[in-house]
Amino acid sequence: MQIVPIVGVALTLALLVSLPARSQTQGAAPQSQQAPLFTLYAGGTQRSLEEAARSLADADVIFLGEQHDDKNAHALERALLESLYRLHPKLTLSLEMFERDVQGVLDEYLLGYITETHFLQSSRPWPNYKEDYRPLIEFCKENHLPVVAANAPRRYVNIVSRKGNAALSELPKTSKAYLAPLPYSMVLPPEYDRQLIEIFGGNHDADSTKPAAPAQPGMPDPALLKQAQGLWDATMADSIARSLRAHRGRKILQVNGAMHSDSSYGIAARLHQLNPSLKIRIVTVRPDTGYPLLPTGLTPGLADIIAVTPIAPKPAAKP
Repeated sequence: MQIVPIVGVALTLALLVSLPARSQTQGAAPQSQQAPLFTLYAGGTQRSLEEAARSLADADVIFLGEQHDDKNAHALERALLESLYRLHPKLTLSLEMFERDVQGVLDEYLLGYITETHFLQSSRPWPNYKEDYRPLIEFCKENHLPVVAANAPRRYVNIVSRKGNAALSELPKTSKAYLAPLPYSMVLPPEYDRQLIEIFGGNHDADSTKPAAPAQPGMPDPALLKQAQGLWDATMADSIARSLRAHRGRKILQVNGAMHSDSSYGIAARLHQLNPSLKIRIVTVRPDTGYPLLPTGLTPGLADIIAVTPIAPKPAAKP
């Protein structure tokens, strides 16, 4: 049974070097040929969508960690958003897919001041916005729900990936307003640090708190890529915390790549540090060839709800 990697690394690196955001899951079945499919598990037991939503409804913040190109994960996001809204209408959606400097544009669209054309021209939506994230935005618009543009602007993440996080201190005050308070900590949970080292291809003895070692010529520095990931995580955690303070009594559904929240690492860990009293729940999506069965070998404590979606097995190698 094949378990898909936690995050689209190609997308992560593309964002850092300011290329168009995109990712591909090898071997995925053509989505046009299948209905949206997902099976939910909690504590190893299969749950209905309604049961899963009720188990999450007591949380202050619910993280839904997706694989960015999994159409079934996006169908789950819309279904869970609707279910949570029925249980708790005072709901806020928070998205990795929009950056903090377009919050005003997003608000203008949600409030009906500008057309969708102008919204899309000004908000830098991801290439898969129309099919995958537009249904979430339109549901919130129809039901008057706030949406948080949670992520750090890509241009500042790119600065960190090239120069390190210390370079952010030189930005104007107006630019720093779009980021988490500086300096942000790079003391990471050890297992999350190990995962990032593995993904970014760095020295396994690297220390996130120390100056980066020289990278190979022409290659991104793995230690700086970890610092860039830290900026994403810290800024999204700060965005969620700000929204909770501004809209007391509202619950937040945060949608992001799975590695930003799996095992309560990443954004979730930083949010807990900002406010230890918050009730945080984690949902993660796992495309798997064994769908609808729960994959084996998953990390204990990975998530409160595990959503399994189908993925086609890789073709056998030709003799």
